[in-house]
Amino acid sequence: MRRFVIWAGAALLSMSLITGCQNKSKERYAFRDTGIEQLNSQDYEGAIASFGQALELSKGMVDEFELDVLKYRAEAEYKAEDFEAAAHSYGILIEVDGEKPEYLNYRCLSLVSSGQVEQALEDFTKSYALNKQAAGSEEALLSLGEALEEAGRHDDAVTLYNLAVADGADNPEVYNRMGLCMMDNKDYDQAISYFEKGIRAGEGDGLAELYFNQAAAYEYKGEFSKALE
Repeated sequence: MRRFVIWAGAALLSMSLITGCQNKSKERYAFRDTGIEQLNSQDYEGAIASFGQALELSKGMVDEFELDVLKYRAEAEYKAEDFEAAAHSYGILIEVDGEKPEYLNYRCLSLVSSGQVEQALEDFTKSYALNKQAAGSEEALLSLGEALEEAGRHDDAVTLYNLAVADGADNPEVYNRMGLCMMDNKDYDQAISYFEKGIRAGEGDGLAELYFNQAAAYEYKGEFSKALE
């Protein structure tokens, strides 16, 4: 009888543990789903909290679920403009899931926004070598290039833009940035040629800025009739 009682108690304990694990598993999925809803409704702080609770229930183990939640949390942190936190989350993803180009691109964007331009440049260089067309590549290129320009590093920015153009990018915004860099260097002929390339590649609202910048370059050259045209 005593053996039966002990066995029955052990069985009940085992069932209790299994039930508890199942409940926690359901709970973490519920937190993730809530976080996604909050992210989609632009409640970024709420989403970060929900994703954090989902990760806490994972007890430090990282599988596909945790990777999925980390990606969502990093996105929420970035949109909440907590760029250092976003860079940290993408760093965890890189550490546990490898240096995937999309992770590097999004960490690059986060690092640029937090003022860490050199580290951002390292991430983008690695990502670009792995896959030039990876998610976030164009955004990272333009954001990093703008940060280099603002730091007065126009030559570095142009090198970055030229890299993309040499690899077949036909992006009017890239040509516009290159033209602006040339204007800062007082190389107005080169600036005009880049604006022309941007105009040929562009359409819609972006054309107005390209024409305006081209006109300004002609003004600096003293060719006022061309600027008026």
